[in-house]
Amino acid sequence: MVLCNCKVYRISGFICDYNRLLRHYKTKKGVIPVTASRILHKLNHAQKTAVTTVSGPLLIVAGPGTGKTLTIIRRIAYLIDTGVSPENILAVTFTNRAANEMRERAEAVLDSRCSRIFIGTFHLLGLRILRENLSDDFTILGRDEQLSLIKALLEKSRGRARRVAERISRIKNFAGRAEDEIKDIYEAYQSALKKQSALDFDDLILRPLGMLAENGLLEKYRDRFRYIIVDEYQDINPAQYKLLALLAGSAGNICAVGDSDQAIYSFRGADMDSFLNFEKDFRDARKVFLSDSYRSTGTILGASGSLIKNNNRRIDRKISTVRERGVPVRIISVPDERMEGETIIREIEQRIGGTSHYQMRHAARGGEFAEASYSFADFAVIFRTNAQAGAIEDAFIKSGIPCQVIGRSAPPAGAAEMTGDEAALMTPADFFDPRADAVTLMTLHMAKGLEFRVVFITGVEEGLIPYTLNQDMDSIDMEEERRLFYVGMTRAGDELFLIHARKRFLYGQRLTPAPSPFIGEIPGEFIHRTVVSGRDKRRKQNKQMGLF
Repeated sequence: MVLCNCKVYRISGFICDYNRLLRHYKTKKGVIPVTASRILHKLNHAQKTAVTTVSGPLLIVAGPGTGKTLTIIRRIAYLIDTGVSPENILAVTFTNRAANEMRERAEAVLDSRCSRIFIGTFHLLGLRILRENLSDDFTILGRDEQLSLIKALLEKSRGRARRVAERISRIKNFAGRAEDEIKDIYEAYQSALKKQSALDFDDLILRPLGMLAENGLLEKYRDRFRYIIVDEYQDINPAQYKLLALLAGSAGNICAVGDSDQAIYSFRGADMDSFLNFEKDFRDARKVFLSDSYRSTGTILGASGSLIKNNNRRIDRKISTVRERGVPVRIISVPDERMEGETIIREIEQRIGGTSHYQMRHAARGGEFAEASYSFADFAVIFRTNAQAGAIEDAFIKSGIPCQVIGRSAPPAGAAEMTGDEAALMTPADFFDPRADAVTLMTLHMAKGLEFRVVFITGVEEGLIPYTLNQDMDSIDMEEERRLFYVGMTRAGDELFLIHARKRFLYGQRLTPAPSPFIGEIPGEFIHRTVVSGRDKRRKQNKQMGLF
């Protein structure tokens, strides 16, 4: 592979292409091993420090696009190269999607040794511990099965069952006790699970936690997992923290990787204090900052950095781009949600054209996007709530541009080959298909961990971002809402669009929202504003032929 002609700003995209190439060579020509001399090859100073600091607790503060997964893979390779047995390495993360990516990239550099490393989600780890130590068989209830069970116990509406399920989950995530009015239904629910020899999703953490603390199994697993790596550490809940603390001990070889500015899951029990207090919880812990971003342009990093610095609960750090400044962040005001979708379609069409030969013809004419070749997979449309998806998807259907909506119940590729236990661990975030040549439509929460060349964030309006519609204002965590918007902004590599509508029909209401107050936190030097007039001619439904 020749790298000398690649522009610096394509490094992030190159990493993805390199992974595909490695998989090709693995299939066609056998595995390419990583030798000791190449483990640290092309890593920056901070990444090298993170890879080679293997004794004692280590906190890696990794901003968006700073090579977090690359650093984890090289750290695993370094451990094995220094004589650590693969069986003694535990690498955990939160989604099957992230775990699969980590496993694929590890396989590309570690050959058959990778299969001897535990790389998986917290829930898969819990399932492994249970399977190894419980003689009786059990089943795992999916979300719908859990709701049906609770509904039968309540004999009331499904909406009520959903609220009870959330409260039960929160109790288990905090490894706490049920009290007050929830106590009776909690105990009835646990009794019903026991009669069915069933566990719910949260029991996959809670039950192993109890077994390790009470049944003399702790030393067995501490001896097995001598080196622990935790990805997205800012998202762990108290029960997961207790499990890790048991396995690692106060001075164990635990490496926590994450970013306090990307903590967005408090609603499901995640506690960012575990990240902020890492150096207090583990004796003699060291800290490394990954601060060189290979993903986003200087403008996108400047805009998102100016926003997130307004939060108080965070580990302050500066992220620098290795890329060019890039084009301004586009803030577009549109009349309504229909024009919102049409505006997005128009911007995509300008970059990708109507035929597969468009780029060559456009380049010959010296077109604006002649240098860069786009595919549909380079684009993402991100929104705060699933209720916004319908109008946007309609625009794509009318245009003929292929899209995938993340979070729906079509199972992801390969799900048919999964065993019943594995299938039960699937979550909506796993439905993203990175191989699909389609524009991705998803919520801000679903976007975590992904990256795209061009990102459109829609509904950047008061009431949606931050989300305050029909909410008790005292219950809104404004810093988490700002972190969520920051996560969305930093998914973009080359271009970022923030779109707000002057009128919107949502939840059966006609709204006339103001632009999001978060827009006002972005300095003018990073943005370019456009207003789409309500008098603009709208294309008729059948006037534009689809791309296919």
